[in-house]
Amino acid sequence: MCNTLDIEQLYNEQLQCWEMAHHNYKQLDNVEVRSLVIDGADVRIQHNPGRIQSVSARIDKPQKAACFLCQENLPTEQMRLPYHNGEYHILVNPFPIFRPHYTIPAVAHTPQRIAGRMEVMLQLAQDYAPYTIFYNGPRCGASAPMHMHFQAAQAGYMPIERQWRNATSSLLRTHNTGKLSLISNLMRPIFVITTAQADDAAHLFEMLYDAMPPISDEEPMMNIMARYEEGEYILLVFPRAKHRPDCYYTEGNAQRLISPGTVEMGGLFITPRSCDYEKLTTKEIVDIYTEVSTSPDEINQIIKQLQKTI
Repeated sequence: MCNTLDIEQLYNEQLQCWEMAHHNYKQLDNVEVRSLVIDGADVRIQHNPGRIQSVSARIDKPQKAACFLCQENLPTEQMRLPYHNGEYHILVNPFPIFRPHYTIPAVAHTPQRIAGRMEVMLQLAQDYAPYTIFYNGPRCGASAPMHMHFQAAQAGYMPIERQWRNATSSLLRTHNTGKLSLISNLMRPIFVITTAQADDAAHLFEMLYDAMPPISDEEPMMNIMARYEEGEYILLVFPRAKHRPDCYYTEGNAQRLISPGTVEMGGLFITPRSCDYEKLTTKEIVDIYTEVSTSPDEINQIIKQLQKTI
C-alpha cells in the first residue's frame, strides 16, 4: 500500500510532467485570501478563479458527459496510485483549492454515497495522518455526484480544524472509547465523533446516519471531515438542509456564486469571482450557514432519535 511519501511523490511528479496541473497549482500563488472573525470564530475567504467549474457544476439533471472520474476517461497525463486493494485510486486534483489537493475515487462507477464506506474514510485518515480527508454528499457540494470519491488536503487549511476543540459542545452518546457530541455555537451545527478505535467511530457514525432524515432515495444531506491525530480518530459531520443558498440564484449585485461543500462548512469560502470575494459580508456568511444547515428544530429531532436507541 502506498504511504504518505508515495502520494507526495505523486504530487511532485504530476507537477513536473502534467502541464495543466503545473499551471493550475502555480495559479495558487496568486490566490487572494482575507479573514473575518464572526462571534469569535475565524472564517477565511479565498478568491480562486480556477474553481469556477466546480462551483457551477449541475447536479439537478443526469450527467450526459463522460464521467471524469472513471479510469477510462482520465487524462493521459494523470497518474494514479491504488488504494484499499485496488478498489480506489489516489489522484492529484488538477483544479486545486489546496497545495497539494488529492481526489480519491472508487474505481467502480457508483454514486456518491457514504453508507458502507466510513471504514475506508477512517483508514485513509490513519494512513495519511498529515492530511484531512473530506466527503461531500451528492447534494452538498460534490461536483461529481455520479461517482463515489473522497478528497484530501494538508491538515490545518480549514479554520474548523482548530476551532472545534475550544467550542461549546454537548455530549449525546458514547460507545466504548467513542463520544458523539454536538457543537452549536459556531454559526452552524456540527456533530463531532472522537475515539481511539475506528470501529467505535464507525458505529457512532452509523447511529447518527440512521437518526438523520433521508432525502427521497438519497442519503441524509451532510459533509464530513476525518482526521487521525495523536492516536485519536476525529469525525466532523455537518448536517445539511439545502444544497445552495438563495443568493447563488439571485440575479444582479446580490448574487453570490458560492456552493457550500465541506471546505466552506469548514470555514473556508471559495469565491471564483472577484466581486464575491470583495463583497461577501459577515451577515451573508451567517445567512448562508443558517440557510444550508439543518435547523435547530431538526437537530432536536435528530437528538431525540439518537436517544431512542439507548
